[in-house]
Amino acid sequence: MSNLLSRRALLTTMASGAALAAANGDAAAQQAPGGMPAGGAQTLEADVCVVGGGSGGVGAALAAARMGADVVLVEKNQMLGGTSTCAWVHTWEPSRGCRGIPQDVWKVMKEDPAASLAEDYEASLQRVGGVWLPWEPWGFQWAVTRLLEETGKCRVLYNATFFDVEMDGGRIESVLCTFAGGLVKVRAPIVIDCTADGNVCVAAGCDYRIGEDPKSAFDEPNAPDEPTLSLNSLTLLYRITDTGEKQTPFAPAEAPKCPRSAALRTCGNGDILVNAVNMIPGNAVLHADLSRILALGVRLVYDHFRWMQTEDTRRDFSTWTIAGVAPEIGVRETRRIVGEYTLTEHDCQAGVKNQQHEDIIAITDHAVDIHGPKHKLYEVPNGAYGVPYRCLLAKGTENLLIACRGASFSHIAASSCRLSRAMMTLGQAAGTAAAVCARDKTPLRAIDVPALRQALTGQGVELA
Repeated sequence: MSNLLSRRALLTTMASGAALAAANGDAAAQQAPGGMPAGGAQTLEADVCVVGGGSGGVGAALAAARMGADVVLVEKNQMLGGTSTCAWVHTWEPSRGCRGIPQDVWKVMKEDPAASLAEDYEASLQRVGGVWLPWEPWGFQWAVTRLLEETGKCRVLYNATFFDVEMDGGRIESVLCTFAGGLVKVRAPIVIDCTADGNVCVAAGCDYRIGEDPKSAFDEPNAPDEPTLSLNSLTLLYRITDTGEKQTPFAPAEAPKCPRSAALRTCGNGDILVNAVNMIPGNAVLHADLSRILALGVRLVYDHFRWMQTEDTRRDFSTWTIAGVAPEIGVRETRRIVGEYTLTEHDCQAGVKNQQHEDIIAITDHAVDIHGPKHKLYEVPNGAYGVPYRCLLAKGTENLLIACRGASFSHIAASSCRLSRAMMTLGQAAGTAAAVCARDKTPLRAIDVPALRQALTGQGVELA
């Protein structure tokens, strides 16, 4: 039975479990549906602990659970999907390598006609001439929840904040998080860091990189000789709707000027999702907390939309109004954990046919796309390239994988492979590997790589 644990559910589960069971006709729910009483320090045992329920975490948890592993998924927000759902980056760009779990999620979402009007998933699987796939965050949450429930093997802790690990040498013994006003300790033989920022890896003592890499590090063609601490820009997305009536443009007097650019994507109901590219310098995350950045972002949204209403010549937005602002800032880059191998621009340019790696567990062909003052954009020249399994192995640890934008990538390579469906596929590979190693009591670095690749292709993952 799947236990989807929210803060409220945990606090009320002992009192209302029987009533819920009767209402839902679920006899199994009578057996302590939350699995824990409220209050005090609690310990959960699992085969795999996934920290972070963004795209990578969804892929990891679902893959491991489908393999039969008992999974605990720790998520700080009240819904899964991370940047895609909470920062409203809910449009998938066309790219290869997006079968497997991303396509499974899409199939469930499409059962609800309102979740997305896009019909042709296959057309999204080619970079050149491919279609974009817009969808609604609530559709994603429903689809992923159902898929996880179907496994009967995954417990989701919503509103759970990771804060530390307990170590024994290079091995994580326990993952610590706050949940429902108390401490929860998750003990699992394999841990997967899907926090985007590599928070679990940092707590475990792993080294990381941040900002540009010098040319001397990997001899990348576009790396600078003298690197700077330059992170990809931040964006607070917002949504607009057409009222059919003339609107009065407005922006607060204190609103600063927002950069005059925007990527627009039409939602299924006709609303437009506005991505004001390069809205906030990426280095802001180094100097201010996200609460202050979010407050700044809201003011910038007002200024940006006033510009669209009064000066944007692409179309007439005079009858449009702001329908909503994303609850979370879209962060493109922070830490990148040092793994057993670092994916570089050489990999992006080589293409999978020219790479010499025997442990490729995902492919993508998204453009190299650096946002901000060091802007660079170009399509990868030799088609899809592969991401090796070693990029997921956090150096200096025994039982820790990382499957998110904070995995072992160079600054340049990360700008290409950080997108949602690629991260979900990396998560699928990590979850599959974790389940196998937990089941067979095999060290992560001793896994049978050909067998792992075979398992992934059997799940629909493209590797060539």
